[in-house]
Amino acid sequence: MHVRVFELVTFALLCLLIYLGIARAKKTKPYVRPFPALEHIDEAVGRAAEMGKSVHYCTGWGGLNDEWAPVTTAALAIMGEFAKACGKYGVPMRYSCIRSHIVPIAEDIIKFGYDTGGHPEMYTPDMVYYTSEEQRALMSAMMGYIMRERPAVNCIFGATKYETIHSVGTGAIAGSMQFAGTPRLYYLPIILCTCDYALIGEEVYAAGAVVTGEPHQLGSVRGVDFFKMIIIALIAISVILSSAGTDWFQRLIEFVAG
Repeated sequence: MHVRVFELVTFALLCLLIYLGIARAKKTKPYVRPFPALEHIDEAVGRAAEMGKSVHYCTGWGGLNDEWAPVTTAALAIMGEFAKACGKYGVPMRYSCIRSHIVPIAEDIIKFGYDTGGHPEMYTPDMVYYTSEEQRALMSAMMGYIMRERPAVNCIFGATKYETIHSVGTGAIAGSMQFAGTPRLYYLPIILCTCDYALIGEEVYAAGAVVTGEPHQLGSVRGVDFFKMIIIALIAISVILSSAGTDWFQRLIEFVAG
């Protein structure tokens, strides 16, 4: 019974902090530290313009109808920033898509990016390449495009799986400037080894919130951060008291948690 009560209280506390974070974000935009991966988008796309080459982007395996919807949404928001930069510098873009329901959304995002950037005539529906729902088809399509076209910039953000290795590995061989990020810890080592700029873990969510600037997203990030700070503080107090030979706080936590 204690376990269920503890879980309910913890969940309620998290919801309260997120609500307060959103309410505060509506009044004052919260500070989020700069992300190099976002700050160097213009530099990367400008390099593509100088080389006369394209920008390749992928959001990996995740879709908008599964548990990976939040990170896929963040990855699409980041893609919008690349599309704006491509429109600004007149650079062609290619988005490799494994989910059919994302195709019209991606088309709108890229089209809006080119419109905002000032080169709406450059946009074509072919910029969104649907590879089918099979992971191997996505990997083959990405590797084939990267080796044929040698894009100046190669990006993969989102709920990426094994296609991460194929994308950034092929991009490294092609000499592309690479951006990547995923909350899936399995693939962070290969990303850090092969990419120029990376978003690690939950930085993808925060970067997506920064790009959109929506109070609900920024406030949610802030609320979750406050929740983490509380957990870290409780752990620190428990360690300090245990080191001092006092275990009443630890026993209290164990009792409350069941």
